[in-house]
Amino acid sequence: MSLFQKKKFTLEMGLSRKEFISLLDSQSKLVYEFEGNDIKFTFAGQKALLFLGPEGTRKLTFADLPTILLSFDFSEMGDQRQASFMKLFLLKFQRGGG
Repeated sequence: MSLFQKKKFTLEMGLSRKEFISLLDSQSKLVYEFEGNDIKFTFAGQKALLFLGPEGTRKLTFADLPTILLSFDFSEMGDQRQASFMKLFLLKFQRGGG
């Protein structure tokens, strides 16, 4: 089973909390409510929950990169909607790497 097919999972993204929130605010495709560390998305009439975890640092030889843990809960979303949501979410928030 693919990670994105599980109803609950955690991703580490190469963003600071501030960067993530800025990207969240600047996108217009995903409808959400944000309170504290909880983000409630409504997508195609179904709910997805996202919990912002702690910030961390990924240490590389010549740089320290910020990271943030994102915990997803798709308990209230069907499989097809979940797949579509994750495709759009990653398009909006994932950065390319070298």
